[in-house]
This record gives sequence, C-alpha cells and structure tokens, in this order.
Amino acid sequence: MRIQETTLSGFWAPLGTLLHGIDRKTIGLLATFAVLILFGDSLLPLLGDGLHLLLEVIESSLEHSLESSFGLTPRQAQISIAWTGLALVVWLSWYLSRKAYNAARRAFAVAQMRWCALKGSAKAAWGHVGWIRVAVMVGAMGATLYLFI
Repeated sequence: MRIQETTLSGFWAPLGTLLHGIDRKTIGLLATFAVLILFGDSLLPLLGDGLHLLLEVIESSLEHSLESSFGLTPRQAQISIAWTGLALVVWLSWYLSRKAYNAARRAFAVAQMRWCALKGSAKAAWGHVGWIRVAVMVGAMGATLYLFI
C-alpha cells in the first residue's frame, strides 16, 4: 500500500510529498533501522536474552519429548539435540550466506548497469577505474565488521 499525497495535510503535508511513492514496508524498515541505531545498546541485549530463553525452552521440550518417546537417557537426549542443532546451524549458515552472496551479486550487477548507463561528465570524470570496485567492497565489508565489534 502506497502513501498518497492527499493523506497528509496541514503541518505534515511536506512529509506527504517527500514520501510519495514509498510503500509502508519501506517506511517500517527505515523506522526499525532508526530505532536500532538510536536505542540499539539497550534493545539488542534484550532481544538476545529473549532469543536465548526461547531456544532454551524449545531445547528442553525437545529433550523431554525424546526421553519419553524413544526411552533415551537425559544425557543421550542432550547429545542428540546438540548434534542436530549443530547440523541445522551449519546448513542454515550456508543457506543464508548463499542468499546474501546472490543478493549482493544482483545488487552489484544492477549498480554496474546503472553506472554504465551514465552519460556525460560523471562517467568521463571517473573513467574506467578498477579501484572503485575494491574501495566499495572493502568499505562495505569494513562497515559490516564494524557492526559486530
């Protein structure tokens, strides 16, 4: 659903023209990103604790169901859940990294097509420099690593 210019009036009218053509999902993602930037130091540990508690509850319930269904000892159930979880994490990491790699390749191809479509002084000023690719990739990886430090 796209925001109409006429939905915002009065004081908020300039915001309506600014947001014209942007859907609600994009606005929600921008708002989420802004909240994480502003309040990330207090929200991320809370989200991490909630996720850890959820995983512990799921793990405990799976262990009890394995113990009752197959007659395993608690130690055997813990070991089977641990190895199954490790296999699941390895597969999920591989799958998500392939998705991210393919998305980055598509985004790079689109950016490269747009760059090649430029006419005039912008393309002539930059020319065909190979270092710009390296600089963009190193900058993106550095920014990503900076988030995890």
